[in-house]
Amino acid sequence: MPKPLELRKVARILKKYRILYITGKGRHPKFYDPETLKSYPVKSHGKKTIVLPYALNDLIDKFDLPGDIFE
Repeated sequence: MPKPLELRKVARILKKYRILYITGKGRHPKFYDPETLKSYPVKSHGKKTIVLPYALNDLIDKFDLPGDIFE
């Protein structure tokens, strides 16, 4: 189980896998993969918002990422 991380660190890690952090349209910002058209909304109150382990696991499952990406 990954440890909680700040949103800006998660966005930086996922950028290497071409998963974008998009704000603007809709209530919550989201991570979006333009190749597979998959998205995952996250609650955000700024870039220092903590992303909890369950959300990190959901990101790994949703985008088929390696299990140790956030360690």
